[in-house]
Amino acid sequence: MATIARGSKVHQLHFLTETQRLLNAGSSDADRVMTVVLERAMAITGALGAAVETAESDTMVVRAAAGVLETEHGGRAAGGETLSDLSFRMGMSLNCRDSETDARVDDKEACRQVGARSLLVVPIVSGGHGLGVLKLVSDQADRFDQTDGDLVELMAGFLATSLSFGSALEHEAYRALQDPLTGLPNRMILMDRLQQAIYDARRYHRPFGLFVLEPEGVEEVSSALGRDASEAVLRAVATGLSATVRSGDTLARSDDDQFVILCINAERSIVEERIRNRVDTVLASVSKEIGLDGVALHGHLGVVWSAGNEASAESLLTTASTAAYRARRRSLASR
Repeated sequence: MATIARGSKVHQLHFLTETQRLLNAGSSDADRVMTVVLERAMAITGALGAAVETAESDTMVVRAAAGVLETEHGGRAAGGETLSDLSFRMGMSLNCRDSETDARVDDKEACRQVGARSLLVVPIVSGGHGLGVLKLVSDQADRFDQTDGDLVELMAGFLATSLSFGSALEHEAYRALQDPLTGLPNRMILMDRLQQAIYDARRYHRPFGLFVLEPEGVEEVSSALGRDASEAVLRAVATGLSATVRSGDTLARSDDDQFVILCINAERSIVEERIRNRVDTVLASVSKEIGLDGVALHGHLGVVWSAGNEASAESLLTTASTAAYRARRRSLASR
């Protein structure tokens, strides 16, 4: 790619204006915006490689890359990763004039492999929150100056708008599949996984169990101690039941006071007893931890095991919910 002469501030302003025009001329999806910004940043600074790294689960992941850094796309940042972490945490631009002598660069060999003798790392910030960094590398020592830093910081602003919008959409999509009170999967996720379990039971003869739990006593807690207390009970029950769920199983909150556990590929004689015991233990523990004096929590379970010919996820959940309701009625009648 040809390098654009840095020139005067007028030329720099023209360059930024042209970059904005290019961004506005096409789709605004994050991938395209990152591609345009990386190409333009390399052109104006003379960098041999550029990358956008975003913070995901306390690690910097390469979302887009160009030039000598292109092979890093999709992985954890390699060359100069310490600078990326530091720039992100501090929220400030960092200019490494020589990776061979800069103490902030731990993995000098990784820098050598991609030809990163000097590096410029600029944070991508939106609304006061860090999203990631924009990183440029050159095979020349002391390649980037203050002018480069100023230009790249402005270009990072183009990325901030696009990435923050994408993050917001991802967050909203996650919230749409999550119970807002407990953080558990909601009914939508449950029904999708239950339908898949039905398919697997028919095709591969993999048994599964569906457990519907209706905790009794939550309404009494709300009446005696208020809504905050009843919500605390439900959150505590969700946390306790989470320890029951094996890898691959699903614990969801289906309705207001109803929890559902889907156990796939499970042995009935082993799993059913374990879950019943666990439910009793969790409810007793919650009562003690929250101090529900005078209010007893009871759990009523409705259990359905796959026969391999279930009609639908909806009908199966209805059957399990009805079984839980009947268990509650029997319990009340026997007191």
